[in-house]
Amino acid sequence: MSKIFRRTLIAVILVFGVAANATALLSAWLLHRHLTDEYVTKGRAIAMAIAAASPDALVAGDDAAVQAMIDEFLHIDGVGYIFVTDPKGTVVAHTFVPAMPKALLGAKSGSVTQTHLDGIGDYLQVTAPILAGEAGHVGVGMDKVGIWRVMRGAVMRQEALMLGMLAVAVLVFYALVGGITRPLVELAGYAVKIRDHDFSAKPPETGDDEVGILARAMQSMAAQLSLLVSDLKRAVDDTTRDLEDSLAHTRAIIDNLADGLVVLDADARITLFNPALLAMFGKKAEEVADKPAAEAFPQALTALAGACPAANQATAAEVRLADGRTGKAVATGVRLAGEERRATIILVRDITVEKEVDRMKTEFISTVSHELRTPLTSVLGFAKIIRRKFTDVVAPALTEATPKTWRGAQQIRENLDIIVAEGQRLTELVDDVLDIAKMESGRCEWNMAPVSLAETAEHAVRAVAGLATRKGISLENKLPAHLPRILGDRDRLIQVFVNLLGNAVKFTEHGAIVVEGSVDGPEIRVAVRDSGSGIAPADLERIFEKFKQAGDTLTEKPKGTGLGLPICRQIIERHGGRIWAESEPGQGSVFRFTLPVLAETAATPPEPVCQPAKAPGDLAPTGTRHILVVDDDTSVRRYLETLFTDAGYIVATAVDGTEALSLAARWQPKCITMDMRMPGMSGKECIRRLRQDPATSHIPVVVVSVVSSRERAESGADATLVKPVDQEALLATVRGLLEGQAPGNSRPCLILSRNGGREVSRRFFMCPGETTILGQEAELWRAVEGGFQGTIFLPASLGHTMDLERLLGFPGLHVILIPD
Repeated sequence: MSKIFRRTLIAVILVFGVAANATALLSAWLLHRHLTDEYVTKGRAIAMAIAAASPDALVAGDDAAVQAMIDEFLHIDGVGYIFVTDPKGTVVAHTFVPAMPKALLGAKSGSVTQTHLDGIGDYLQVTAPILAGEAGHVGVGMDKVGIWRVMRGAVMRQEALMLGMLAVAVLVFYALVGGITRPLVELAGYAVKIRDHDFSAKPPETGDDEVGILARAMQSMAAQLSLLVSDLKRAVDDTTRDLEDSLAHTRAIIDNLADGLVVLDADARITLFNPALLAMFGKKAEEVADKPAAEAFPQALTALAGACPAANQATAAEVRLADGRTGKAVATGVRLAGEERRATIILVRDITVEKEVDRMKTEFISTVSHELRTPLTSVLGFAKIIRRKFTDVVAPALTEATPKTWRGAQQIRENLDIIVAEGQRLTELVDDVLDIAKMESGRCEWNMAPVSLAETAEHAVRAVAGLATRKGISLENKLPAHLPRILGDRDRLIQVFVNLLGNAVKFTEHGAIVVEGSVDGPEIRVAVRDSGSGIAPADLERIFEKFKQAGDTLTEKPKGTGLGLPICRQIIERHGGRIWAESEPGQGSVFRFTLPVLAETAATPPEPVCQPAKAPGDLAPTGTRHILVVDDDTSVRRYLETLFTDAGYIVATAVDGTEALSLAARWQPKCITMDMRMPGMSGKECIRRLRQDPATSHIPVVVVSVVSSRERAESGADATLVKPVDQEALLATVRGLLEGQAPGNSRPCLILSRNGGREVSRRFFMCPGETTILGQEAELWRAVEGGFQGTIFLPASLGHTMDLERLLGFPGLHVILIPD
């Protein structure tokens, strides 16, 4: 028996059962109602018959006759009892033995009531009046047992009929449904075989009915499924092979990576690693597999998993490898498809060789810098000396020379001018190359401090003003003085302004150059606007690349090194800003950059502090002008010797630190110029020994070399000039140092200090007069323009940006450049 047949059979039985019971109940109710009406009618007829026949006997007082009459009616089917009462309600006759129940008394004439007699049964009592109640009443009780007996018989017969009908229906249903369910059962078995991929099974034999159509459709579907499953199996097999090959290929790549690879899950446990990683950290596979990263690797590596930002973003850190090597770890957060938890992929590269190469590169840059600047110092120095002597001595003697000789002299002077100009341009190129190399290698030193952009721009404007004036161009600084401060390197920011303003002057023939700026939310936006030739749109981004300039550098003469703007970009981006250009050909250009505002509470500049300085007792007065020149390069020594000799000094030279110590102890010069990088004893060591010897500790030392700001600060010298040195600045420095020691010299001193005079070096004690420390360059200019005469100490970094020519033009001033 199939499940369908069973369920259908149960449904049929339930339907028949409900229908049979409902029908039986309805029939029983109808029968009960019909029998009740029939008993009431029969009882009323009996009561009316007795009421009609009993008046005479009741009037005559013949109770026996009444009793005999009601006894005859008691034999009628369904009659349970009969009683007769007189007008007063007294029972005259009844059929009860031995006595009539009192519960029957008091019934109303003509009523039909349901009566229950304890111990006797249930009855329908019908009462009728005798002579309208004047002669009494007749009560007839119809026994309800007869009603129930008839009903039971009828219901039983009906239920038997329904059971017979149910049996016949089941037989008919079995015969009809069996012909349907058997094919369906066979078809279901066929479907199960198809489900189990048994496509060789045959469908059951069926006719042309709906079951047959379904069987043929399933057979067709089975054939199609067989083809699909076969194709799918082939595709799965091919994909599996490809995936296995890909996994093997990926595994081979990972295992043969030169870089170490480790994958950490969300709980920072190691889920994947490669042999290179084990070799880098000196680990074994069992020490790493499925272990917390904190137990297997250094803290710097495991910290990357927590520090790694959102998915597809990376962080990096240096980590210590085995055998003292250094690695760089780069961690990237990834989120796998369909998973909410993320993992971290960390690649570790051994950068020990790279760091060594970087160190060698730095040393190479330093060495090349020294080797380039040293001959440049000689070339520029001798060229300037020859030009000056030619102008002062040779040219006046040629006033009566032949035209040919005069033209040759003019050509010599022009060639000397070209040599000096090209030497200065080569110096700028060396400076730019060194700057960009240091910035890209991360070796550049940054002196970060609160800086006023308005004051910085004003400084740069004054430095470039001479170039703009010679071309007849207006140069204006419109940066508001109340702009918030920024955190930056003042010298580097001045370099940015000087580069941008210098470029604007180069490419502007007439008009104006304006520096503008304003606060834009959390940053300051600065613009350098010119009215020059403009820049083509295709060159707006290219000009920030190294050695790239606007225009065609093959057909047009370049106007610079092509490194100024890349240096500006490096400096601005190092300060957390960005720089870009806006221009149209023939409409001028605007170079814009942004810098973040510094959050500070107090930004008031320190007031000038005046404080006396005492001269050490070991400085003996002298009237001689002896200078010792120390440099390992012959050309530089000859140049400095010529320069100082022409200035009226007595000069001695030394080729290294050892000879310098010997000469200084025996000859007792009043000033020493020192090269820092010499074979054998370095300049720094030589200065240290000079300071340790009481006989030479008082001698001022001027460093003339290629040194960084850190080396300048650590040299222990009294002043520093960077090769190729400006001869006027060098002479002014030496003159100030020597004349500051003259006996009876009470000239006052001005010290321009960026830190408010918190660090005053021993070299300032050479000022026996009043010493004033200034914090702003503008205060220095106000003091000079107000008539100050004496010695001025300036930071060496201002030697190339400040207008020294203008400063030295004031009478009674001696300017000394000192290390920052």
